[in-house]
Amino acid sequence: MNTPISINDLSHEEIRAWLERALRGQEVLPRLTPDESPHLGILRLEKTLKPAARDSLRDGSLQLVRRFCADGLGETAYLEQLLALASAFRNPEAVRMLAQLARSFPQMPQISVEIRLAVLAALVDTPPPQPAAFWDGILKQDSEKYAGLALSGVLAINPAQAINMLPAMPDTERTGQAAALKLDLAWDDLPSKKRFQFTQDVEAVLAQCGPRFARPVKVWTDSKEEPIGASANPGLWTALSGVLGINFAPQARTPKLCPCLPA
Repeated sequence: MNTPISINDLSHEEIRAWLERALRGQEVLPRLTPDESPHLGILRLEKTLKPAARDSLRDGSLQLVRRFCADGLGETAYLEQLLALASAFRNPEAVRMLAQLARSFPQMPQISVEIRLAVLAALVDTPPPQPAAFWDGILKQDSEKYAGLALSGVLAINPAQAINMLPAMPDTERTGQAAALKLDLAWDDLPSKKRFQFTQDVEAVLAQCGPRFARPVKVWTDSKEEPIGASANPGLWTALSGVLGINFAPQARTPKLCPCLPA
């Protein structure tokens, strides 16, 4: 049952059961390294399957997401792999279910912080994007835990609107440093003619922000006073990454916006 040929011969329900085992690391997968995440091996294997088996694999992923969203239960390592796979499959129904689950976080205390962050990261990464009102609601649930991901979610759809969120960010230096990195990446993606105004709008709103949060963001806006590219300011990245640690460095599926740890 561990080769593409045997999976092609499985029934729809057998493929779903195989998928669950594989996400738990209980099936042999085509991995580039022994410690590679199971969902990456599943994605690599999926490309070798017949269309019917590939459809069953994707539908099985959706079924597992539906089951998770119904009760919020599951082992952390397994759920993180499931959410990563669902994000890669980009199924709009899975996104809809995860967004509804995120709205219900306050009523589901059984879901760990790690899994909540993984759900929100998947929503940042996976189309269709959530509207700004959704991320505003998430921020209001718990600004300390969700600030980074909420900001990422709005930056991904409307950088100018994301500026309005800054006064609601927790007043901590770490949150300000994280915001500065995200703003820098968003700035880099803007058309050159819009960058100056974006920087000016960020600076204008800092008076409404807490002082500890505003300080590192002001360092970033000051660095953009001259019309130079983001690559010309490596010192900002080096200094902030040194404070935040290597685990905060951009990684995973949406490297520009996604990495968000609780403040």
